[in-house]
Amino acid sequence: MDATIVALLVIAVIAVALLAVWYLEWVLAAIIVLVAAAFLVLALVAILGGLAVIPYYFAKRGRDSQPGSYTLEQIKDPKDQERK
Repeated sequence: MDATIVALLVIAVIAVALLAVWYLEWVLAAIIVLVAAAFLVLALVAILGGLAVIPYYFAKRGRDSQPGSYTLEQIKDPKDQERK
């Protein structure tokens, strides 16, 4: 029984390999499309992550904050400044 299952699995793997070789251009095209889709998903996640940071920035610094260079004391947590 086990040998039969193994033999059927081997035949199935060989059949899939033969089909992949037979339709090689379609397989390569599908791989290229899948890789491109993965890059687009990663880019979308990076863009949405960047957009998600904007409200956090305004919540932490305030809407009227001026962009530019901050001193080390301004960047430190206000709770740490209260302790001093």
